[in-house]
Amino acid sequence: MFDKGHHARFIENRVMLPPLRMRGHGTTVKMEYDERYTSFYRRAQLLGFVLQIKRMPPTLVHSALAALIDRWRPKTHNFYLPCGEMTIILEDWGMITGLPLEGHALTGRVERKNWHDRVVVLIGDCPPDKKNRTSGVALPWLLKYRSKCPEGAEPWVVEQYVRACLWYLLTEVVFQDCSADTTLWMYFDFLADWDAGYS
Repeated sequence: MFDKGHHARFIENRVMLPPLRMRGHGTTVKMEYDERYTSFYRRAQLLGFVLQIKRMPPTLVHSALAALIDRWRPKTHNFYLPCGEMTIILEDWGMITGLPLEGHALTGRVERKNWHDRVVVLIGDCPPDKKNRTSGVALPWLLKYRSKCPEGAEPWVVEQYVRACLWYLLTEVVFQDCSADTTLWMYFDFLADWDAGYS
């Protein structure tokens, strides 16, 4: 059975489980939000999302999170609660995150050809090419060289820093995966056009 190891089985057998804890890619250096970025995020219809992310993350009640996960069934994508079934729909996700629901889907092909030149054009700099890094730019490099936009920078330089910040948000906040130290190329080409209207 697909949920044989589910928490509900342990609870049914009166096994006491510890609360679940959220995991993420922790880093002490964060991308800094700058008020000069606002107009670019507004054009991309991402201002609400970015403003939520720049605030402190919500306090999580780990026991409540564990209780919800205990009542989740992957087969139906629903929570089974004493008051009935519940699921999260796309509109809920849009309300919670501030991400737009209307527009082009953020999908496409990853094109590695000339990636070094494209990175330089879009964010203004690029780390040295490493043969062993085939999926993106090293996150520590991005955080070291593109986390804070210099004061008095030209508008085109500010735009490059905005792209670097959004690239970081897409890779480390929205679409986290196991590549904790890589800012993935798969989202990079979407940063070229602020008016494309992705959702």
